[in-house]
Amino acid sequence: MPGVPRPEHRSGTIDGVSKPVSGPPPSRLLAVIGAALLLVPMLAGCLTRSETVGDRFSGEIIVATAGDNPRGVPRLDIPQSMSSQISLSDFTGTISPDGTVSAQSPESSPTPEPQPQRGPTKMGTRAVYSSLTAGQFSQLGDIIAAAFSGTNAAMDLTTVRSGNAVRMTGTADFTDLVEGRDVVYFSVTFNGEIGGTNGINARDDTAAWVIPAGKSSDLNADARYPDPASAAVPSWSIFVTVLCLATVGFVAWYARRERKADTTPRPGAPAR
Repeated sequence: MPGVPRPEHRSGTIDGVSKPVSGPPPSRLLAVIGAALLLVPMLAGCLTRSETVGDRFSGEIIVATAGDNPRGVPRLDIPQSMSSQISLSDFTGTISPDGTVSAQSPESSPTPEPQPQRGPTKMGTRAVYSSLTAGQFSQLGDIIAAAFSGTNAAMDLTTVRSGNAVRMTGTADFTDLVEGRDVVYFSVTFNGEIGGTNGINARDDTAAWVIPAGKSSDLNADARYPDPASAAVPSWSIFVTVLCLATVGFVAWYARRERKADTTPRPGAPAR
């Protein structure tokens, strides 16, 4: 009716009582999201770190046979996951029992200078591997045995660390190979000096074996050097600690800021 004042309604209130208003997402949820976003690179870094530390092994493999072998020339089949760490090439040359390898280059002149004969010429495959993890290194035994197709050759390789000591052991069952015709050369390089081996000390950090065909053989080598993973622990621990503290600080700061910024009246609170 004219002259009767209408009740004043404030935005977001009914008769002075706050009306629930849709506000921004709860600050706690936003804080959790922010923390999760900060944790993503940290977790990714942990995963990357775990794959790049630890013992690594390098070395050489030669599997060869006489050219008249009816089973053909042995070939190493490298898994795709290790192809970037192992290079393959054809091998033609001689391997003496003392581990001396004399390869004939395909670019050699047709009349090379006479060289001391170290045994009959063999043909096969040569592989140079580098920076293999302990798990990848253990696969080399099966790869070597499988190179001699049509045989029951078997080989097993393992590495174990105890403190600063690293021990490599292996077994090779080459009873199905022919002595004097088939030959396997294997070497491994550690990240430290070798203390003992039943093979050939090719260098201070390298042991090699010319594994005889027609019998079973054992391989072993011991080296001492600090664990690369342990050497990285102090700096990595400091980094993770600082990152965790930064994450906690960010969560606390963001939650406090959201509480101060949220001026939405709560249900039942008197209107201002």
